[in-house]
Amino acid sequence: MIDQRTKKLTVLDQIASSDMVRRKIIDAAAVLYAKKGFTATSIEEIAELAGVTLPVAYHYVKKKSEIMRMIMEDVLNTFRSSLIKEIKEKDIEDPEEKLAIATILYFRVVDQQREKALLIYQKSSSLDKPSKKKVMQLEVEVSKIFSEIIEEGIKKGIFKEVDVDLMAYNIIMMAHMWVLKRWHFKHRLTLDKFINLQLEAVMDLLRKR
Repeated sequence: MIDQRTKKLTVLDQIASSDMVRRKIIDAAAVLYAKKGFTATSIEEIAELAGVTLPVAYHYVKKKSEIMRMIMEDVLNTFRSSLIKEIKEKDIEDPEEKLAIATILYFRVVDQQREKALLIYQKSSSLDKPSKKKVMQLEVEVSKIFSEIIEEGIKKGIFKEVDVDLMAYNIIMMAHMWVLKRWHFKHRLTLDKFINLQLEAVMDLLRKR
């Protein structure tokens, strides 16, 4: 349980609740990176804000670049688990409906975690080579989710022949546009309107005439 006097996880929780500790470290790191910058933030500060001991923090991360990888994994896993749950619960077979759900979910996940997504854009160049490679690999995994749905639609004759990889990345970049250029679009578009307009553009490019 959490010690209500200090608002920190007890040692027992830190050992037993790995998912909760991981989440606290990721969220604390995102806040500090956004506020102070990647270079100026120490793992000690991340541990303190997360409410975990330094040895426990080092159990999860040996260096700050690993936290950036964890942030990317978190965005990907949130999207993937939400999508699988949505498709299974609604028993969706139609590729067009699958793609619409996947696109809407990805846009929403990116918006909900836009500070983390922005950090990935801003700081990925400062990562060490193995961490940078992992972040790139995770992004490719996101694109594969869209690619598989588009390929299914092409095989079923619902979508026309397109460059599948390019189309998948177009969808990803549309979502990232909301994060990078939200300062511009938020004055005239809600998130829902932005998603609807982008989804219409995607479907218009894919549907057979």
